[in-house]
Amino acid sequence: MESVARLLQQRWPGSTLLTPADVGLGRDKDSIATFLAMVESLSDSGFLSYEALVFNAEGPMVIDAALTARGRAMLAAEGDLAH
Repeated sequence: MESVARLLQQRWPGSTLLTPADVGLGRDKDSIATFLAMVESLSDSGFLSYEALVFNAEGPMVIDAALTARGRAMLAAEGDLAH
């Protein structure tokens, strides 16, 4: 999950198209399930907002994914703990 949040933080304040490959996951069924679980968890926690979740022949895509203010605060707090 942290890999998704860090990627979105790098692209903030903009939004981005997010795919499993963007966070180092493959196209197999387990990777797709892992990606969807990460998106669901981040969204349910209020750390991720997005316009749409689309499934096509290439796999799932999260359209206009963005880190929320709560997500940025969580990452900042984790950064403070690491130092």
